[in-house]
Amino acid sequence: MVDRNFSLDDSDSIAVRLIQAIQQDSTITSSDFLTQEAIRDNLPALCRTVVRAIAEHNVDFMVIAEVDGEQKHGVNRLAQNFTLEEITREFFLLKKIIIERLKPQLLERSVTEAIDSMALVDLIINRIMDNCFESYAAARQVQVEALHQQIYFTNQEIRRLVVDHQDNLEYLAHEIKNPLTSIIGYSDLYLRQQKEYAATTNNLKHIKQVLQQGRNALRIVNDSVELAEYQQGNFKLKVGRIEICTLLEDIVLSLKSDVEAKNIHLITACNPENLVIKTDYLRLQQIVTNLLTNAIRYTIAGTIEVICNRVEENLLEIKVADTGVGIAPQHRDRVFEPRFRSNLSQQNVPEGVGLGLAIVSQLVDILGGNIKLDSELGMGSTFTVQIPVIICK
Repeated sequence: MVDRNFSLDDSDSIAVRLIQAIQQDSTITSSDFLTQEAIRDNLPALCRTVVRAIAEHNVDFMVIAEVDGEQKHGVNRLAQNFTLEEITREFFLLKKIIIERLKPQLLERSVTEAIDSMALVDLIINRIMDNCFESYAAARQVQVEALHQQIYFTNQEIRRLVVDHQDNLEYLAHEIKNPLTSIIGYSDLYLRQQKEYAATTNNLKHIKQVLQQGRNALRIVNDSVELAEYQQGNFKLKVGRIEICTLLEDIVLSLKSDVEAKNIHLITACNPENLVIKTDYLRLQQIVTNLLTNAIRYTIAGTIEVICNRVEENLLEIKVADTGVGIAPQHRDRVFEPRFRSNLSQQNVPEGVGLGLAIVSQLVDILGGNIKLDSELGMGSTFTVQIPVIICK
């Protein structure tokens, strides 16, 4: 049995040694970020509980007045981000210190008595450690439940903000589009008039910049609104007859000035030439326009090909290939994400806002098709779109 002289007077010195041992122990890393007072926590109370239970040979130590020490310890250590492994290590150090304190007495006893004393110390510390773990787990459960509740309320708030954002975006787009349309219209008119009067080259460059930036801003507004509408499901397909080769010619003509400004060689092909299909004209036009605009933006010099083929009875394939900067392998899976932009700062390429390809992906999906990307960095990219259509005889 443990000597009755082992009393509460020993608990303070044991607590001091335990605090020092925790500070010096390399496996209890959470203590590295705590002050000595925080490490101390309620260790003195915990040590008094252990010492008193051992001194009184009281395995049923629940009757001890300060038995809540280990319960508070578990809750406090959780708040200090201690792991269960670190708490276990604390109790191991406590047991080691107590055994060292009792060593002189144990050496005076028989082997059987020493073993019984050691078993008593093990039993008491293990039971107190179990209580500590129970309070730790209970407090953790409370944290988890609070986190779940917070996640729920946060999710509800996000839903509300999405709805509000949609309303605000529509209002903002409406308010911005009107002045932008005026800026673009007047700039275009002024540019044409100045050309007739042979205005200076510098003046024309300034007006062209105003016109270009105005168109860019309007495109950003339109793309943002359109992407939001797709994500909200606020759209309807309007299926009608389309002469696909004529559609491609119109798109190429609308972007002719951009192609000529960069001295890019544009090749188009449409087979068969008089193919008439049924699908949504506006959606298909947006797909090709966005892919071609993207190719023009990222092609510094070289060639762009737009090829349309009927590959199966009711399947239309459109390829837009360029000899541009290409897309790095780690970015190919993300180019269709809204607002994703690869780092092209070293490529002398004007940056967009990352909506064009995201809209293409949404539109292709809406039309029941698929899109594939083949690209090699520095060599160019090829976007292949396949869309089911109705062939008109």
